[in-house]
Formats: sequence, C-alpha cells, structure tokens
Amino acid sequence: MNRFNDKVVLVTGAASGIARATVEYLNDNGARVYGIGLEANIAQGFYAGRDPSSCVFKETDVRDTAAIQSAVDDLQSRFGRLDAVVNCAGIYPNGKRVEELSDEEWDNALAINLTSIFKVCRATMPLLRRSGGGSVVNIASVHAEATVPGVPAYAASKAGVVGLSRQMALDYAVDRIRVNAILVGSVATRITLDDIKAAGGAEALGLTFERNSIARIADPVEIATSIGFLISPEASFVTGSALQVDGGLLARLLN
Repeated sequence: MNRFNDKVVLVTGAASGIARATVEYLNDNGARVYGIGLEANIAQGFYAGRDPSSCVFKETDVRDTAAIQSAVDDLQSRFGRLDAVVNCAGIYPNGKRVEELSDEEWDNALAINLTSIFKVCRATMPLLRRSGGGSVVNIASVHAEATVPGVPAYAASKAGVVGLSRQMALDYAVDRIRVNAILVGSVATRITLDDIKAAGGAEALGLTFERNSIARIADPVEIATSIGFLISPEASFVTGSALQVDGGLLARLLN
C-alpha cells in the first residue's frame, strides 16, 4: 500500500542510520524523498539503487545556511512542493564533562543537533505553508528527559530539540503545520554499534531488561515507521508532542 503517494518529504542526515531507513520506508510507500547530509560516499550506493525521479540525495552541510537554501531550492525545482520535513541529522559526542569540552566541540554538537533544525525549518516553512500545511518531525532522544554521565552537549541539544518542536507547533498551527519530536533510545546505527563494540557488548552499556523494558536496541526501521505515523493523516491531531520510541527505557528510568 502506497501510504504516502504524491507526498514530498525532505530528510536530513540522510546518508545512513535512522534517516536512511526513513528515506527507504517513505520512498517504498510512495513518497518522493529528498535526502540531504554529508557522507556522500556512504549514500552513493543506496541512492544509486533508487528511482532518481522520486528519491535523490544532495550533499549538504546542515550547519551551512546557504547550502540548506540551495538544497531547498533544488527540491522545489524538482518536485514543486513540500509536505513534510524530517530532521535526523545528529552527532553523539560523549565521554567528557563540561570542563573538558572545548568551545568547538560544544558549538559543533549544538550546530548539528539543534541549530540545523532551526535553519532547515526556517528555509522550509514557506514551502509547507504553500502546500496547504504539512508535518515536521525532529529526532530528539531520551537524553532530553533522563541522561547519563559524560554527554552534556548531547543532552542539552536534545532537550533543546523538544523545546523548539513544541514552540514551533504553537507558532505554525495556524498554517496547518504540525511539529513533533521523537525521543529515541538506543538504535542500531553505525555510531551506536561502534559504541557497543568498544564497551564490550550491549550489557556493558546497560541494555538489559533491568534497564530497558525491551532488552535490545531498536532497528532503525522501527523509528522510521514511527516517523511515518507522525507525518501521516492518522496523526492529524498530533502536534507539540514528544513521542517516546525507546523500548520502555524512560518508563524504567523515570520511576
């Protein structure tokens, strides 16, 4: 069933991980998808196997205002409209306390994880409004609610994603644009799997039943389908929410 026929979706961070799974899921279900991000060498093989009339990738640094606008202009030229934006671009700097972080490390984490959402939304809201409304989904994290030692920049940026999403939901309701965040837990992306390997296994990172109700990490497609729900008509009354897709992690940590 092509649930997203005729919908045009912009996805950031689209070379790998949650974002690439989202591109695949949406495109397989009828959406025309425009992916942006870095790591074009990683993205090349995946996008080469897609129909270029309905699924494209443009190498874009989401920290760069001009590069974002160039991508949005190209999207409009190719597809003529925009119905949804999915902000997945992110990094996970870890292992340092505040006094050990450099200005550059802090600024880069905030620039990619939070400020890029502001910049992408600033560039795309006019297109969504012109389409008669739409949906924005921003990838946040359980770290916005309950965090761990050594990730100050990540926790701060993801808490900011939730706050920004809720605020934009209020500002853009008049334009029929819904804005939501997703609080993800551990997901089997390249970064997470590398961390698990370095730690000596999932149990070393606390991914056990005692900490996580579903004692495993998520497949990226499980996040992609949740994103699909939030941009679908079935979620027409959902805005300003922070949807937990975390295997029950917060239910345990916050009790």
